Amino acid sequence: MPLFFDKSSLTSGKQAQQTYRFVLNIRGIDVALIKSVSSPKYKVTTQKYQILDYQLNYPEKVTWDPIKCEILQIIDKEVFTTTIGFFMSKLYDSGYYASPMGIGTGERDIVLPNELFTAKDSIARFVNNTENSGYIRNSDEGTVLDFSKAKLTSVLGRVEIKTLDEDGKVYDSWLLNGAFISGITPSDLSYDKETVATVTIDITYDWASYGFRGVYAEQDAVSRILGI
Repeated sequence: MPLFFDKSSLTSGKQAQQTYRFVLNIRGIDVALIKSVSSPKYKVTTQKYQILDYQLNYPEKVTWDPIKCEILQIIDKEVFTTTIGFFMSKLYDSGYYASPMGIGTGERDIVLPNELFTAKDSIARFVNNTENSGYIRNSDEGTVLDFSKAKLTSVLGRVEIKTLDEDGKVYDSWLLNGAFISGITPSDLSYDKETVATVTIDITYDWASYGFRGVYAEQDAVSRILGI
């Protein structure tokens, strides 16, 4: 096998992958607003056993670390919410109840008919309503809402990290299975800095599927790549 920087390697089309050639797909977020994203990482936890003078390690389970992505904080008169507002709406849509006050009394709930309940209307009413601030729910939901894995994953949608080649084609990718938002961290504000405000999103997931040229092993990648 030739060395990476020898003559045969450089003339055979090999090149280093560029870290800026990537696309992160999150439903509802323009890819142009995403500044950076960490790659999925896994580790195998082990259990140590002592036998005489020897210490042996036995594998237990595979765990995946949460990823972080940094997204620009955008404000615009033509946009009905901000980047932070967008992710806060996903928190409320997943069942988070901001305050236990008024549970069961309807004092903090605003019930909308199903035909009027849309994502845009719910956020706009939530942001602009100062008299009855609270979670906006539709008429099919009960009085008390709570988290569930199904709600958390459904409001975030499909999360996929794609790396691109020099022609803009997908070279490889990561698909995050069972992904949901586990934290948001807006950037700090300061008069001493002139940097662009961002929002860091923590995404927890069950496991990541690796795909070569956008085809995942779980979908019979080899046969699809070779066309057989």
